[in-house]
Amino acid sequence: MTGSATSTEPAPGGAERVSTLELFFDLVFVFTITQLSTLLVREPSWKAVGEVVVMLGVIWWMYDGYAWLTNAVPPDRAGRRVFLLAAMAAFLVLALAIPEAYNGSGASFAIAYLAIVLIHGGLFASSTSQTITRAILRLAPINLLSAALLLAGGIAGGTAQHVLWALAFVSEWITPFFLHSGGFLIAPSHFVERHGLVVIIAIGESVVAVGIGAAGLPVDLSLVAMAVLGLLLSACLWWAYFGTGDE
Repeated sequence: MTGSATSTEPAPGGAERVSTLELFFDLVFVFTITQLSTLLVREPSWKAVGEVVVMLGVIWWMYDGYAWLTNAVPPDRAGRRVFLLAAMAAFLVLALAIPEAYNGSGASFAIAYLAIVLIHGGLFASSTSQTITRAILRLAPINLLSAALLLAGGIAGGTAQHVLWALAFVSEWITPFFLHSGGFLIAPSHFVERHGLVVIIAIGESVVAVGIGAAGLPVDLSLVAMAVLGLLLSACLWWAYFGTGDE
């Protein structure tokens, strides 16, 4: 959703700071990431890596689409908040389908993805800016095509699913090279804060994972050492991303 014609001026009525509802939304999104990592832990193979890359690609495309959405159409009205909560529910269903997405729950994954796409397009179209509305109308068919490919693949299963889902991934990520994306008026500081919050939530999840992994084990020197090392690894990730950029 980027392009040389995209303005970095704040959208009319657009968001400058991330709202608490957006932070709530990101909690659900990070759960989808943990589901992908769980899949890799359960099946550490190149086949699983490829499947995770495809799913992460299409999921991230729409997650970032929602970052663009709330940047231009902030959830400051009851109607918008209700639809954003509905999108969160769809993301949750999608996340629950991830572990077996290539083994029977692909249709559930795709239906949830279609709901995410439809809500995204509808909320964008509710913008009072005609420029933004025209911009999303150019992009919406690509998102709908991707959702349709995912649904067809989820229903078909097998090799057809792998092919169709890969096509959905490619159709989205080549879009910026072929589709004029001017008209999306953005506030850069909102994007920086939004993505930073996702990273800090994900790092927090890694700390929770240490606690879950240690549950029921005797708190001896070995456990303490491993827990502290896990925390320090998370701290290194925090330092790499945030250590010099808070100001």
